[in-house]
Amino acid sequence: MEKILVHICCGVDSVYALRKLKEDYPNSQLIGYFYDPNIHPQEEFELRWIETKRVCDQLGIECIKGDYELDKWMEAVKGYENEPERGERCTICHDLRLEKSAQIAKDLGCSKITTVLMMSPKKDFDVLKEVGEKVANKYGLEFLAVDFRKNGGTQIMNKLSKEAQLYHQNYCGCIYGLFSQRKDLDFYPELVSFGKGRLAGSREELLFVKQIRLFAESLGLNCFEEEFNFIGWRLLSSSVKLNNDYIPHRVLPYSTSINGILRASVLDVKENSLILNKNNAEIYLTTDLNEPVLKEPRYITKPVFLIKEEVKVGDKLELQLKTEFNPSMKSQNLYVGNRNTFVDIAVFYSDTDSEGNQGYTLQDICYFIKNNKEKIEKGELLVVVYGSHLIGEIGKRFSTLHTQVFSEA
Repeated sequence: MEKILVHICCGVDSVYALRKLKEDYPNSQLIGYFYDPNIHPQEEFELRWIETKRVCDQLGIECIKGDYELDKWMEAVKGYENEPERGERCTICHDLRLEKSAQIAKDLGCSKITTVLMMSPKKDFDVLKEVGEKVANKYGLEFLAVDFRKNGGTQIMNKLSKEAQLYHQNYCGCIYGLFSQRKDLDFYPELVSFGKGRLAGSREELLFVKQIRLFAESLGLNCFEEEFNFIGWRLLSSSVKLNNDYIPHRVLPYSTSINGILRASVLDVKENSLILNKNNAEIYLTTDLNEPVLKEPRYITKPVFLIKEEVKVGDKLELQLKTEFNPSMKSQNLYVGNRNTFVDIAVFYSDTDSEGNQGYTLQDICYFIKNNKEKIEKGELLVVVYGSHLIGEIGKRFSTLHTQVFSEA
């Protein structure tokens, strides 16, 4: 049987393109090859791989995960950092990816190669065709220049990707393209990690959910994602000085920033709180400096600090705090099983604190799903992974489930 190697960049671009190729070449074996050394950061690379794997699994197509060779890509495009989208840097990028794809195709005994990059309206079809044909000829292969966008292909792709609930990236993946696209921002959220964990609404949280879904679907279980928006909050920096010495502290989520340095004196100590000579901030005493977990959503407030030091009347404090709010942050709930016929619910959540604590591991949830596969299949059990749980059980509050029978797993 003739074999065709298909270079794949992401799930969205492949969801229709692979169907089209199966239709046009029914007697050929398609082999997917995910190779994207240009993607940055690596969490973004993994997200696109997982969605590619999901699409290929649904279509019964073998897919090979290429190495993440960012250094190789950076070296190849050196000197072309400021090229615009569809410029010379993109041509070099296409050449690098299709060259490696052709090598793999040759090793696997394929006679033809193509790429789903031809699906993307952000890519130049003629440039891709030229690069593809040049590389294919070098390895004695035929390049299939398929215009997947023709005859409503783009609309079909959007419809299929929505139905499959695929992650839809908002930038090409290239770090230099991202710089150009986000040039008016103070920093690039896609490139920043705010801790070691999976914070509410973060890419790490989304990747975690997608990994669970891929595992559950590999067992043949039905999955459904429910996306929701909320006001996000991030701690950028903070410090507390007591009598000129820095002390350990925590900041309560949804605290607002302090302009400059707030200097205050302690007028009184009442139970678990300090009375300051300024009301610009609040300070509470605690015996536990673990990261605060909110049981209820919190509205934006003045800065709130938690400390565990011994404080006396007359002590001097210096407070600094910088935070960021995002009014359109997204998270998601994941349902594994039948949402209409379940008898019982096992509840997990996808986020952790910034240190990676107070949450579940991927192994925890996947192990539970595997051990309860039969119950889930029969509709006896629904597994729910709520998003953005630690900042006020946000996911549960946005859930469309009407039956409130919750049992913690």
